[in-house]
Amino acid sequence: MPTSDLRGVAVVDIGATNSKVILFDADLRIIDQRKTETIHQEGPPYRHVDSQRIVDFAASAIGELDAILPVDAIVVSAFGSTLACVDDQGALATPIMDYLAEPPAAIVEGYAKIEPPFSETFCNTAPAALSLGRQLYWLETAFPEAFARVRSIMTWSQYLAFRLGGRMTSEITALGAFTQLLDPLKGDFSSVAKRRGWTERFAPITPAWAEVGELKRALRPPNFAGRGRVLCGVHDSDANYLRYLASGFSELALLSTGTWIIGFESGADVRRLDIARDTFSFTDVFGRPVGCCRFFGGGEFEKLLAGASPAAASLAGIEALMARAAFALPSFSDTGGPFPGSGGAGRIEGALSDSRPERASLATLYTALMTSEALDALDSSSPIVVDGPFARNDLYCALLAALRPRQPVASSLLQEGTAAGAAVLALMSPAGDLPERPVELKRHEPAPLAGLDAYRSSWRAMARAAAG
Repeated sequence: MPTSDLRGVAVVDIGATNSKVILFDADLRIIDQRKTETIHQEGPPYRHVDSQRIVDFAASAIGELDAILPVDAIVVSAFGSTLACVDDQGALATPIMDYLAEPPAAIVEGYAKIEPPFSETFCNTAPAALSLGRQLYWLETAFPEAFARVRSIMTWSQYLAFRLGGRMTSEITALGAFTQLLDPLKGDFSSVAKRRGWTERFAPITPAWAEVGELKRALRPPNFAGRGRVLCGVHDSDANYLRYLASGFSELALLSTGTWIIGFESGADVRRLDIARDTFSFTDVFGRPVGCCRFFGGGEFEKLLAGASPAAASLAGIEALMARAAFALPSFSDTGGPFPGSGGAGRIEGALSDSRPERASLATLYTALMTSEALDALDSSSPIVVDGPFARNDLYCALLAALRPRQPVASSLLQEGTAAGAAVLALMSPAGDLPERPVELKRHEPAPLAGLDAYRSSWRAMARAAAG
């Protein structure tokens, strides 16, 4: 459908905690939205997602929003590490496994014997059920009768699109998001997926922007005015990355911030990724591998704040910490991020008062240093865009600009970036041509801190020594 004819785009944005349906117009302006809680059931047979509640909520919300602006396109953007296994009638053969489900020890041990190497999939086996390879192995091994009924396996966003009226599909961003099911360099299924015979059961891999059906008549209210085209859909983090690609970036280092800080570097060579430094690969909607880094940034920031307000941090406070050689050394979580072996070893060295401004200044400085180290693990050289909660922390952004003087640093003023990125799919041509939709950015000058390079060198040496 030509973009000029497009009226409303309903993005079904499924998060692990909350789910939304957000209505955009053709200029990607938010018109209205609906929100509900994402429900997780503890079992039996394992912790799983209440998918029927999500489908009912999405259908109801789409109908309500269509009365505000006709919904011509529907796009699902959902969290990763989730699959749907359906029988020959299209009904679930097994409940939708929650990625926080804890597999039995025998499953963990059994999968460890068959997991593909990092050099093939560029991701390790994540805890719980976060790796889709281990999910499928668990279902196949522990529930053989149910698994024998599986006729089609769909990635999560695509299953929800199917329930709304699309045909059965899978999609490359969901398969390439830390699953161990994809060989990203070949753009093909991984060796473990082939050896286990899973590949034959996956629904056809389809472009995220492709039309796969229309909203079911049974889900439309009588006065539904839109065309209700259902698109294949996309993994949520990749949707966010796509939004910035559509803003004109040919090279980009995107920092998606929150509880985790995850970096996407468009120029990274995934063959040089280091499993020990928590780097890995995602795959964008065009099937291109993207080098990524991560650390528990927001979580460690909160621990270091110890109740202080982030706004209490100041340049003067950081200067005082540097002058007294006060350091926060990694890591204040059980993951080491860019410092292998530092998990759980976080500590503060040097004189530090109990004042809240000092705690906030130390937390901000530490988080900027760790972010820069994580980007180093990717050999990052592209312009940096900070997205999410830390985009509103001007001091953090200025510190990052000072630590990485060769890379321009900007923060994003975009709201609902994941949903906006998913809405971009409705504006793409059948051949996958991206529209141009600018994003409002705030540029940041480097923080004027004499001695920052020397402080970083000391901090880095101490951090590496502590990590062993």
